[in-house]
Order: sequence, then structure tokens, then C-alpha cells
Amino acid sequence: MTDTATPTPHDILTREEAEGRAARIRSADYTMGIEIQRGAATYNGDVEIRFDDSGSGDTFLDYRGKRIELLEINGHSAVPRWDGYRLTLPGDLLGKSNVVRIVHENEYDHGGDGFHQFIDPEDGEEYLYTNFEPYEAHRLFPCFDQPDIKGAYQVTVTAPSEWEVIANSRAERSVEQPDGRTRHVFPRTLAFSTYLFAIVCGPYHQVRDQHGDVDLGLFCRKSMAKYLDADELFTLSKQGLDFFAEFFDYPYPWGKYDQVFVPEFNAGAMENVGAVTFNEYMVFRDPPTDNQRRRRAETLLHEMAHMWFGNLVTMRWWNDLWLNESFATYMSYLCLEKATRFTAGWQDFNAAIKNWAYREDQLVTTHPIAGQVEDTDQTFLNFDGITYGKGASVLKQLVRAIGMDGFRDGMRHYFKTHAFGNATLSQFLAALEQGSGQDLDEWSRLWLETSSLNTLRAEYGTDGMTITSLTLHQEAPEAYPHLRPHALDIGLFHGAEGPMEVDIVPAFISDATADVPGAHGKPKPDLVLPNYGDHAFAKITLDDASVRFLREHIERFDDMLVRQLLWSSLWAMVRDQQLKAQEFLALVREKLPLEPSVELIDSVLNHATAVLVRFTPGEMREEQAHLLFEAAWDGLHRAEPGDAQIVWARAAFNVSVVEEDVERLRQLVEGEHTIEGFSVDQNMRWSLATRYASMDLPGARERIEAEAERDPSDRGHRAKVQAETSFPYREVKEQAWQKFHGEGYGSLYMTAAAMGGFNWWRQRELLETYVERFFENVVGIFEQPNKEFATTYFGALFPAYRAERSVLEGSERLLAEVGGRLPTLERKLREANDDLERAIRCQEYARS
Repeated sequence: MTDTATPTPHDILTREEAEGRAARIRSADYTMGIEIQRGAATYNGDVEIRFDDSGSGDTFLDYRGKRIELLEINGHSAVPRWDGYRLTLPGDLLGKSNVVRIVHENEYDHGGDGFHQFIDPEDGEEYLYTNFEPYEAHRLFPCFDQPDIKGAYQVTVTAPSEWEVIANSRAERSVEQPDGRTRHVFPRTLAFSTYLFAIVCGPYHQVRDQHGDVDLGLFCRKSMAKYLDADELFTLSKQGLDFFAEFFDYPYPWGKYDQVFVPEFNAGAMENVGAVTFNEYMVFRDPPTDNQRRRRAETLLHEMAHMWFGNLVTMRWWNDLWLNESFATYMSYLCLEKATRFTAGWQDFNAAIKNWAYREDQLVTTHPIAGQVEDTDQTFLNFDGITYGKGASVLKQLVRAIGMDGFRDGMRHYFKTHAFGNATLSQFLAALEQGSGQDLDEWSRLWLETSSLNTLRAEYGTDGMTITSLTLHQEAPEAYPHLRPHALDIGLFHGAEGPMEVDIVPAFISDATADVPGAHGKPKPDLVLPNYGDHAFAKITLDDASVRFLREHIERFDDMLVRQLLWSSLWAMVRDQQLKAQEFLALVREKLPLEPSVELIDSVLNHATAVLVRFTPGEMREEQAHLLFEAAWDGLHRAEPGDAQIVWARAAFNVSVVEEDVERLRQLVEGEHTIEGFSVDQNMRWSLATRYASMDLPGARERIEAEAERDPSDRGHRAKVQAETSFPYREVKEQAWQKFHGEGYGSLYMTAAAMGGFNWWRQRELLETYVERFFENVVGIFEQPNKEFATTYFGALFPAYRAERSVLEGSERLLAEVGGRLPTLERKLREANDDLERAIRCQEYARS
């Protein structure tokens, strides 16, 4: 038996190492058994790995565990050479065909990755699930943990008999054991990458259905079963399976399709083969808006698209992660529009996905969509808005350029050619070239291999009545001087004196300027909107006359996507110091009550809250918050019962920082004030309790205890600890600080909840000492191997609430000291500094 050696500082795999290993290892085949005891801190495994080896010398398996009890290589017992992360396979024991057996023990994880263990506080039940992307499968079992060494897996899991056991294939038999457990035997799978392997265990509630020859399963914790809306989820699943199978001309390849909602999940979802895991927030404990349902539908379809793109055909290495995620994002929105009731998906794409991409592409850490990823730590960093949002936006523009038929035909060729294998970006583009008949080399160079984004604006001349010329202008940042091809439409709106009308003119630009002859002779416009229809990925600058017109008439545009684009332009103007924060908030108060689309109200209120918190000077913030609260309070009372009431109410709770506003919310929560058709949900009740704590209002502790009794769930436990950390007392903050840096709160999710109550801008004097202490401690946090904890720590505790030059200077000093030693921390600091600099400039502009 060999205990874990002292781990090396980082558990990473480099691209060079992966390429070397993939060049010699073939036909990996895993036969494994997992032994699980109820309530234990550890589990046991026994894995046999068969593989061919065309190389010579040592190679290695990845394994991060507690101990290795037995190692056999081709029938020979061997003493493990293992540093806690890598298990060396000596070359003198290897042949062309090999069998390696490892008996091992490991501890459960509590950070959302690896093999996560969760105890439900409501009923004490235990739930387990795996989460492995990009490089965590070796936390469950020894393996060749890289995407281009695909394997087949035959799994046996022995677990308590009352539990469900879910894996990548359907169990072929289950045998009861004398000790109250059941042994579940799963047939050998088809080949797929290790990061897509999954085991989920526990007393999950299940609902089953069938679609053609595909078995469908939905699972959630027993305490969540009353919230599971299985009918809608099954309907979406069936619509997605039909759409993708027809579009790709390739039937669903994995036999069964289970979808499991799991607790304390770090991401939104994970596309494990045939066993997708979802964050539990997608099981709605409070009444959801249709916007929430649509975004859940997009996530469901995103993961389903991966069953073909990512799982059936997989990237060779993580430098093509962008393609994996961008493709799934684009296809999910396409499916939303074509196959489901959520036909306004592209408006949501602009509001959520594209705005995320625009923000990240303007940071100092912008990077090409496609590029070299040197190791698995860099992969972790690249799960960002450029990977998901910009890539999907660029694919959307490419489809417009080559045509939907060419795109579809290319994808069909791609899947037929590379099924169950790995492929590269060049092979993907070759398939699209075959489908469309177009050369994409230059497009790839300009769009995928360069950073940042272009700015487009229109300039036009008239004879007083009609357009005599219209020129598109394209600009690029000085640091990234790349002009790109853009295929787009231009909307020419006129309606100052009557109904709003639009002429739509196609345009194309690849240089600094381009004439738009289709606009000649059109009526003189009141507003010119480049990128009508939102096909281009570019920052849009409106001319002064158009800005004046939209500020006066934005509610009069009939098309919801147009109004979304115009509001996004105003948001961008605030970020670029072209519109003051208080002016944007005044427009929100004036115009948003006239907006008929609840989805757009939701989007604009989210931007308004961000403007209030980040870009409004501290001395103006309470006044502006109160004015926005008044608008939300009025909107809540005027709205029809349903989604509109929920959206306005959430905004009111979010911006309530003045005592008189909090008092009105208290009356609403306690039933002293009622609104026809509206009920306060539990999240709103917790929001009020946390606000009471942060403002130290009378009865705050009693309110927290009352809500904890009302909501004994895991959500309630997290909300309670967040509220308790929000009190403005030095001893409260110090106790929390010590726990952040010590034993924590039991799991990453609980610790993150406590961190979420730590920093409040109204408590800036109390928190003064923790600014410097953050900068003193954060390096040590990032020197540890737990990346999820480190990024959570940074996101919650970096003093972003203080848009002050002194804080920025302190952060810049730390960045200079870190240099390139800790790449993840370096990137986080650079992005935080960029955001802080922008907030400072916006607040200075608001004061001017």
C-alpha cells in the first residue's frame, strides 16, 4: 500500500506532454469497479486498463487520489512511482499491448469537481456526482486524462440499494448484495473522452419517458421533486433530439439520455455522454419568468448539441475548446428558434451571450477565439465570454455569409467523416468549405486568429429628402489593428411624424470604408442602425442624430430585437463615457415603463442595476437607487399579474438601499401591503433579510432566524450564512475572514455564500483593513491547487466596490510583483484592474 506523496504545486497536463502520449497510446479500454458505502468519507476503486503502446520508455497515467493499494503491470506487481498526481508506468514493464490494474482509495470532493459529495440538510440524504471537464477524471480513477485518447468503459458500481446509480449507459443488470447494497453492472460503452465519463449516485427522484428508441430520464433530489416540471423538460428534450438528428443527418448515438439536476454544481451544466448534469437552480423553487425558462431551455439544448459536437466528434486538444462551446451555443439558439416555443431566442442571445462577449473582448486580457492552449490550467481560464459568446456570434455571422444550406451540408459531412474520433479546427473548416463551396482560410485568419473587436458606424448624406450617399466606416483598436469582413443589414428608420417604418439595406465591409449603394434614394432617416438583425459581431456607434432620436422615441420601435439593440447601444455609451450614468438611469425610469416586452424589461433593469452599482459615484448612489426603486415599485403596481410583476419586484429588492424603501418591502413581505396577483417568493424574503442585516436594522437577527425556519433547504442554509456575514460589525467580518482562510463553511458552495455577504459599499470604512489584507493573502490562495476556490475567493473578495485610484494602484503593484509566476491570478488581476479603471472613469465622467 502506498500513501499519497507530497503533491507537486500544480496538477496540470501540458499540450506537449499530451501530444507525446497520444502519439504512442491507442485503444484505451477501462474496466472498473467502484465501491460506495453510505455516509463514508472515502470510496474504493479497482480499474483495469488495456491499451496499445507504440512507443518506448516510461509513460504515465493521471491519478489524484488518497492511496494506491495495488499496482500490476502486465501481470507483474510493481511499487507505484506516484507523486500524488502522476503514476509512472515503467517502460521495461510495457509491451505493445498492455494490461494495467490499479486498486485505489480516494476521498470525496466538496468543491463541485471530481466526485462530489453532498448531504441534504432537509432530510439528511447523501448525493454523489462526478464533474470532470477539463482535467478532473483522474480524481475518480487512474486514466489517460486527455481528450484525444478516447476510451470504452465497462463499469460496475456497488452502492446502497435504495439509491439510483446513473452512468453513461443504462445498467444491464443489478444484483442485491448481502450487506444492503446493490451491484449495478453497466455494459461497455462506445468510445469517448475521459472528461465525459459520469457516475451519479443517491436516492434521486426519477421520471422516465421514451422518444423513439431513446430512453429519457429526469432526476433530482427527493427534496426537490415537488419543483421538477418534467413535462416541459421532456418536451424540449424531444424537440431537440428531433431537430439535431435531422439537421446533422445523424441519429442520436448514445442509446439513452438522462438529465440530472445536482446540488452545489460549479457550472450551468455538463455534457457527460448520455448523463447530462445540471445546476439545481434550473429546478425552479420560486415561480420563474418565461425568460428563466428560455435560458434553461437554451442550456438544455446546448448540452444536447454536445452529444454530437464534442462527444461524437471531439477536439484533439483544448485549443479548440472555443469551437466546442461556440458551436453548441449557436446550435442551441438556432434550435430554440426553429423547434421550440421560445422564438425570441436571438433577442436573449444579444442580451446575454453577445454582451458578455463584447465586454470580455474589450478587456486587456482579450485573446483570439482560436489559439494555442499550452496546458490544462489555461483551459480553465478560457471558459469565458470569448470562447462561448464571441465564437457563437462569429459562427452566426459565418452562416449568414455561406448560407444555412452550406453550413448544414458541411456539418453532415463532418459527423459522417469523424464520428467517434477527434478532429481539429482545420478539419471543421474543411467540412464547411465542402458544404458551402467557399474558401474560409482568410475568414479564419481574420476572425479566429486575431483579438478584440471592430467598431462600425454609418455616415450618410441627403438632399434634404432622400439619401444621396451612405458609407460604412470600420475602425480597430490601436493595439489590435485588424479590419475584418462583416456581412450585415442596415436599418433606415423614419417615423418622427407618423408610424415608425424601416428600410432594410444589405451591406458588406472588409476595409476601412464601404459604400452602401442600396441606400441611395431611400427617404432621409431619423435613425440609422448598422447591424439591423444583429448578424455582425462589432461595436456599433450611432450618429448624433440617431442617438437624439432614440432617446426620444425608443419605445416606438415595433421590433423587440431592434429595441434591444438600441438599449444595448445606450449601455455601451455609458461604459465608454459617452452617456452619464445618471442620464442612462433617467432614461430607464422614463422609457422602460412604456416597454411591452417583459424579456427586454428584465434585460434593461439588469443593466440599470450594473450602472447603479459600478458606474454611479458613491455620493449620488443612494439618491439614484431611491429613484430607481420608485420606478420599480411603480412598475410592480402597474404590471399585470405574472412575469412583469416578478421582474419589477426583483429589481425593487435589488436596489433597495434607502431605509424608507426597505420599509416598504418589509410591509410587502409581511402582508401589510398587498398587490393583486403578486406573491412574495422565498428568494425575495431572503433578499430582505440580508438587506436588514447589512444595514443593521432592528429585528435583523430575528428575521434571519424566521426565514431559516421557513426555508430549511440547502438554499436556506446558504442564504442564512450570507445574511449573517453581512452584519456591519468588526467581529462578524473578522470571524468570517478567518473561516475563509481556514476550515471554511463545509463546502465551496457554502463558503462562497458567506463570501457573498462580506463586501458592501455602505460598509467601506469598516472594510478598509480587508482591502490590504486581500492583496496580502490572495497570492497564497492561488499558490494552492484548488482553482475553483481561488477564483471564487477572488471574485467575491476583490474590493471592486471601491472604484478608487488607491485601490487600483495597490492592485497594479501586486500584479507587477506576481509577474508571470501565477498565470490564473495574473489574468484575474488584469481583468479586475481593467474593470476598476473603467468604473473610475465612468464615475469621474458622471461627476463632470
